[in-house]
Amino acid sequence: MIKMQYGDDDHIKYLKKEYLNIFPDMDNRRHDWIVLRNSLIAQNRNFEALLPSILDELLTNDFEALADIYEMFVSLNLSKSDPLMTNSKKLFNYSEDVKVNGIKRNKMQPIIASFFMNPTNGFEIHTCHYCDMAYVNAYNLHGGKKAQFDLDHVLDKGRCPIVGLSLFNFVPSCQMCNGSRIKGQTQLTTDPVLRKKLSPSNFSYDFERMVNIEVHNKYGKCSTFGFEKRKDDYEIIFNTSKDPDYKVEIDFFHLTERYNYHKVEALRIMDLKERYTDARILELARVMLGNFSAEASVDAMKIVTQIKHDIFSTQFIHTFHRAFGKLHDDILK
Repeated sequence: MIKMQYGDDDHIKYLKKEYLNIFPDMDNRRHDWIVLRNSLIAQNRNFEALLPSILDELLTNDFEALADIYEMFVSLNLSKSDPLMTNSKKLFNYSEDVKVNGIKRNKMQPIIASFFMNPTNGFEIHTCHYCDMAYVNAYNLHGGKKAQFDLDHVLDKGRCPIVGLSLFNFVPSCQMCNGSRIKGQTQLTTDPVLRKKLSPSNFSYDFERMVNIEVHNKYGKCSTFGFEKRKDDYEIIFNTSKDPDYKVEIDFFHLTERYNYHKVEALRIMDLKERYTDARILELARVMLGNFSAEASVDAMKIVTQIKHDIFSTQFIHTFHRAFGKLHDDILK
């Protein structure tokens, strides 16, 4: 739902450089990657064109390239005990401590989480990127910074360990979306084209423009006056008429059902819109100016804008990154 924000091309270059700097023992990792890559090529010659010869490129490859690598690796159908699988997991360990050639290699999970929490890197992590319902953030505990979010591997590291540490395979999410209740190790789709398209870490991801969140009255009524007593008359829908592919994501994360539990958030905004029409707000501005003939003067428009912010909390929601931001914006449209 929320596209990952990596900044412009220059900032992406900066991110890639800084990301590579967080890896300890990088020279040994690069050597181990050459050995593993050669083994994979021996298994399937198509890997030669697909896999970067330098580990740095694999760790900072864009999501579409990672998705192609994922497809090829999964097609090998390796068992858990296959040396290619076990060696891949050792090199790209994320959440476990492992030994490589007798040397302990620490898990990368807390190091990568710290990278995403570092404000210098510019990641906007406030609510779950999949649902925009739950707050995900960093907090201080006993002097150390902790992450109150999961870094989801869009491409499952269990099936394909070699993309398990790649920067553009991570999406900050809540435990509901990423955990066993919804995603876990399940893939969003088996369609390789849609798998690329529907990741918030894909540069072309565009849920924001392609999907509209709307409230429909089941009985065709327009007014929301008294909605508190007839909430069941209304339902939230995700309109995907601009691009039906996004329905796959909506259905996978059960967004329609989950948002309908919170439909009062939308109904409250609709009720306020009905009570405070543009004409009513202009009237309030005239009263505040003491000028009942004011129409489009600069002072009148400033007051109209401020009144709208005060009533609909638009500025507050965006400044402080409140949950249900897209719902709020779409209803106001």
